[in-house]
Amino acid sequence: MTVTDLHKTATATGGDTTPSTLRLNAGAASATRPSTKERSTKPTTFYDDDTREDLLDTARSGGISGYLARQKLDNDTRRRERHEAAVARPIQFDVPTLIRTNRGFDGRGGGRVAHVRRPNELRGTTAHVPGFYPFPIGASAPLDGAPVGSHLDTGQPVGFDQIGWFEAGQITAPSAMVFGLNGFGKSTLNRRIVCHDLATGVRPLIMGDHRPDFVTMMRQMVLHDSDGRVQYREDGITPVTPQVTSVGFDSPMNPLAVGTFGNLIARLPTAARQLAEREMRARQVTAATGLLEISSGRPIAPHEETLLTTALRVLYGTANEFTLTNAPLPGDVLNLLRQVPQTLIDATARDADTNPELRRAHQDLLDASGALGRRPHDAIAVDRYLLLTENLRQSLDQLVSGQFGEIFNAPTKEPIDIDALGVCVDMSRLPANARKLRAAVLLACWSDGFSAVEASHLLSDHGLQEPRNYDLVCDEFSLVLGVGNGIVWRVDEVTRVQREQGTGSLFTTHTVKDLQAFDSMEDRQRAMGFLDRARVKVCFPLPEDEASLMEGKVNLNDKEAATLAEWATTPRGIDDPVVSEINETDWADGVRATGTETNTVPPGMGKFLIKEGEQPGIPVQMRLTATERATEMHNTNKRFHRGRGAKSGAAA
Repeated sequence: MTVTDLHKTATATGGDTTPSTLRLNAGAASATRPSTKERSTKPTTFYDDDTREDLLDTARSGGISGYLARQKLDNDTRRRERHEAAVARPIQFDVPTLIRTNRGFDGRGGGRVAHVRRPNELRGTTAHVPGFYPFPIGASAPLDGAPVGSHLDTGQPVGFDQIGWFEAGQITAPSAMVFGLNGFGKSTLNRRIVCHDLATGVRPLIMGDHRPDFVTMMRQMVLHDSDGRVQYREDGITPVTPQVTSVGFDSPMNPLAVGTFGNLIARLPTAARQLAEREMRARQVTAATGLLEISSGRPIAPHEETLLTTALRVLYGTANEFTLTNAPLPGDVLNLLRQVPQTLIDATARDADTNPELRRAHQDLLDASGALGRRPHDAIAVDRYLLLTENLRQSLDQLVSGQFGEIFNAPTKEPIDIDALGVCVDMSRLPANARKLRAAVLLACWSDGFSAVEASHLLSDHGLQEPRNYDLVCDEFSLVLGVGNGIVWRVDEVTRVQREQGTGSLFTTHTVKDLQAFDSMEDRQRAMGFLDRARVKVCFPLPEDEASLMEGKVNLNDKEAATLAEWATTPRGIDDPVVSEINETDWADGVRATGTETNTVPPGMGKFLIKEGEQPGIPVQMRLTATERATEMHNTNKRFHRGRGAKSGAAA
């Protein structure tokens, strides 16, 4: 729009210079509107499969061409994702809906940013942090249980042990399982938890210490009162300490004694003692059956188990020397089975029974063998008895002779003491290559241990002693599982009813593969059930492929799996001769090598992740105290350092 000149207007009206009106000239409207350039929509194109294959081959070749090919593939992938998202949108408007990405809405006006800055992190108390936005995240760590280390992110102290967490209501069962490669601190964590058990009144049970891992520590423990004075037993001479026993050729154990079960139930009232005696017979048969299966390498037949039950009843009923406090030996059972036919034949030849009660007992054995429907003096019955008991007598003969006989066919030298602060059975002196012997000893130790626990609970139920809790600690769990079917069944029984037994469990192994190393599917599934029932999983450094094996059992996210794999790496320069030697005490404290900037401590030394259910893992750094280093209770590399003449510190 233009404004006309006032002078021209005045001239046109006769020369009057006084402006009368203001005329506006909007101009003439154009007949056709000028054309505007419309934006053409470029169709979305994608690479076909052949082109993508060619680009993929080029990308694998490397170099600048490979980099460019990789960029093209990534762009094509993003175009495909956007196209699929656009097709999936049910409603379309005149203005296309922007695509939401993790950097903002992709498109004009969407607010997309090229670089996302890391958010500021603040730490405060619960009373102050709720006023902040966005969304505070709890970074606290539980303090219940043994002090095991500090939180790797916050530095806050962390407490953990399975019984402490169970009593605090954080888990539903007092069970935990520890995984990790060797040399990063699994045994150190176990000993730390055992120390806490001893300090809080829980009695740890190490029923079969292989290396050993706990003997040194247990021998150094003595109970003190609040004033630091040593506590003594009723005799006033013996201090209250954990019990450390050993099993070997010079320290036999009678499997039919089932620990101190008989000695303990002898203190019960008459009615309760009679019921407990029946349970003791069942435990004796179970222990004997397990040992016979290991020594003979075959399952025990049902009639043979019946024979064992009847033989024990006969021994306790006809011989005055066998009582609750004096159990028979496996050799006594074998002698009884051998004497039955000759006793019956001699009695028939005399036509008189000098001992009718013994005769009836032997007749019961004859019937239990399966030689039924025969008269006692019938030669066919005797022959059938010998045939049906041949395998059992051979198995018993293997158990009472040779290496097995030196250990199992003699009275127990060091019975379990339930009044001790804890029990540790050292079996490290057994030959490492005697697999069956070690398996039998381990099974007998577990049988003795749980028999003593059950007897202790019976005494507590009848008010004869205070209630007690126990913690079953088993390091090198893979060795336990590898001894045979009997121990797998025993562990399975414990993990299912441990709350009723008042017993916690802490099992340690290297990887999940150890739980799958069985020939039969039944044993593999039973062993994997231990992992399912372990309410807490503690993960030390692990290989990368371990996360996939734990899928469905331990919920490790990508970051946690990568962290565990990173911890398992070896530090650069550890094998460099220029780097000075560092003992394991300094390793545990993170001391750097002298004269170099390289930290020779393995990245995962003393680091572990506590996983409980679906919750994020708690990363922990464990450090040894001055007392632990001074006593060398964690040093498992003594022979290496002695051989090189160096003073050792604490090893994990």
